[in-house]
Amino acid sequence: MSKNDPISLLLRYMISAASIVIIIAGMKLAASIVNLILMSLLLAFSISPVQKWLIQKHLPKGLAVLITVLIVVIGGSGLFSILAVSTAGLIDKLPSYETSLTTFWQNLNSLLGNYSVDLSKLLSLQQFEPKQMVKIAGDLLGVILQGLSNGLLVVIIVVFVLIEMAGMQIRQVKGDKIKSGFQDTFDQAVEDVGKYISITGWIGFLNAIANYILLLVLGIDFALTWAVLSFLFNFIPNIGIIMAILAPATIALLQYGWIRAMLVVIGYILFNFIFENVLKPRTMKAGLDIAPLITILSVIFWSWVLGAAGTILAVPLTITLQKLVLEQAEKGI
Repeated sequence: MSKNDPISLLLRYMISAASIVIIIAGMKLAASIVNLILMSLLLAFSISPVQKWLIQKHLPKGLAVLITVLIVVIGGSGLFSILAVSTAGLIDKLPSYETSLTTFWQNLNSLLGNYSVDLSKLLSLQQFEPKQMVKIAGDLLGVILQGLSNGLLVVIIVVFVLIEMAGMQIRQVKGDKIKSGFQDTFDQAVEDVGKYISITGWIGFLNAIANYILLLVLGIDFALTWAVLSFLFNFIPNIGIIMAILAPATIALLQYGWIRAMLVVIGYILFNFIFENVLKPRTMKAGLDIAPLITILSVIFWSWVLGAAGTILAVPLTITLQKLVLEQAEKGI
């Protein structure tokens, strides 16, 4: 049978599909290890533009890698420290919200009672007791400490990835052709992912500063914590803004009531619209961003395969696969 015979083509497609299913199943079974590796790669790709800039300033390869790794370590340690201290403070503060929570629940139950709706049959106040909330906060703190315990392994992976990328970046700075074929396509995909994450990170950082100022002005407890979380949730496309709003809006509701809670919601949505729909499109390179529908589908798919980490990895993985598939398709492979 010839290569272009319909049966041969069908057989090739079936083998390719079976291979993809096996790979996805393997990733799902080994999600904990795969997530650690992929998140480390993503971190290395996101910080790689800094390393490339240092190389362009004619710093030696080793020194450029060292400075880049130090930025990762210092930045990561600071981020984890803020979240750990804030979570511990939140655990201490949660019981003080009990009175506000009880009062709010009674008022809401009374209001809905006027419309013959018995809230107690739908939800129980015990589900929102400070003890339950403290348990959730404690679990969050445990996740943070677990992340710190994996920090050394992450740093080791990042170091080796940056060393490999440094060689490619040196050749780029010198104007040498990197390589041909699949390797050239893969290197370009890696560079595109790095640019996407870097731009998303800067946009998220500016957005987090705006959110922090808003929460400070409104007097919301743990403003820095919610701002840091909004930065992290910025890497989750489309649904990240909803996740970022929930906690500060709830705290504002318990502290001051509906008006400030609505101001938090409106402020977050307004800032997100400005940074994501006005500023980001002006800085994002053509071809790096993907259609909203594809984004949603990729988040659903990769979160199913890899769990919570898949929501962050969804867009970078999709960009990489899209780049590789399109390039190979153009070459007739």
